[in-house]
Amino acid sequence: MNKGFTLIETLVAMTLVLLAVLFSARVTVFALRQGRNSLLRFRLIEKLDYCKNYLSSLSMVAPELAEGEHRQENREFRISWRVAAAGPFLKRIDLLAVSANYSLPLIFYKSKFIQEVQND
Repeated sequence: MNKGFTLIETLVAMTLVLLAVLFSARVTVFALRQGRNSLLRFRLIEKLDYCKNYLSSLSMVAPELAEGEHRQENREFRISWRVAAAGPFLKRIDLLAVSANYSLPLIFYKSKFIQEVQND
């Protein structure tokens, strides 16, 4: 009686182990990519929200709220906004945040008469 494994049994076992390692590596790469994309989308939403809050806090005569196209860029994101008059005391602001893979639009209105109240 011979004890041990044959060459074919060893090759089959090694092939199964190799397939399991390759599959787990693919799943890991996919999970890392999805995590990175999720973080990028979250940061893009944060940037868009920050820009909306900043533009909302300005007075109606601020240079950033002059009618026309405006742009702000950095390494990761490009924020552009278009300001148009929607009435005598109302401005429509179309925001667009763009990164390498995603773009998020946001439209809001700024009124001369409506101000946010902050309670300290």
